Amino acid sequence: MAEYTDHLYCDTFPYVTAAEILAACPNAEGMAEDDPRILDAIEDASLIMFYLTGKQFAGTCTATVRPACLSGGCHCGCTPHQVNLGLWPVTDLISVRYEGTVYTGTDLTDMFHINDFRYLARNDGEHFLNGNQWAVGGSTEDSADNGYVFEVELSHGITVPRLLTRATRALACELIAACCGKACKLPERVTSVQRRGVSMEMASITDVMKDGKTGIYEVDLAIQVFNPSKLQSPSFLFLPNKIYPHRVGT
Repeated sequence: MAEYTDHLYCDTFPYVTAAEILAACPNAEGMAEDDPRILDAIEDASLIMFYLTGKQFAGTCTATVRPACLSGGCHCGCTPHQVNLGLWPVTDLISVRYEGTVYTGTDLTDMFHINDFRYLARNDGEHFLNGNQWAVGGSTEDSADNGYVFEVELSHGITVPRLLTRATRALACELIAACCGKACKLPERVTSVQRRGVSMEMASITDVMKDGKTGIYEVDLAIQVFNPSKLQSPSFLFLPNKIYPHRVGT
């Protein structure tokens, strides 16, 4: 396994590193950082914790969007001086391409700011002028006649909490132990045995994962803290008549 599967769109996946696993897991003693058993356990544990905590923590990453609210019409839920960037939470502005000019650094902060971790706003309170959402970046279509490309590069997302990292490390350690045939804390599926009849009753995976519990203290604690309502994903509001921003490269 040369690299991790790109399950998430941010660079924070997976949640832990091979070096952390080697330092924390006695059952990984003697393994190298590129050992498939370690890499598979890290990827699986990260993906399991991502879903069990309601897909909330994808980490912080960058994206480029082209806002769709133009020329003060504000049919997409904006006020004249700000536009919805379509991502939340927006944590940093990197650049804004507007009216033929790319704003960065102090020029950017002098001209724009972020409101409510979601909206791009003008500092002068003026509304945004017409822009072209679909033009190819850097093309000749970026002109006053055809409509300037309106493009925003930003950072967004929620940083992975330390408790979630700790839980992922604990789960990965148990997966490695199970892979190596050693004692581990993962739930056993055998619920009863009849010796004379040589029969065995197995619990279903639904029973094992009942209430989202795994039997591993750190994992169950993280689930209880970050997803007590057992949500499968963060909630969102979709308005069918709203024009949403176009995310570049997706």
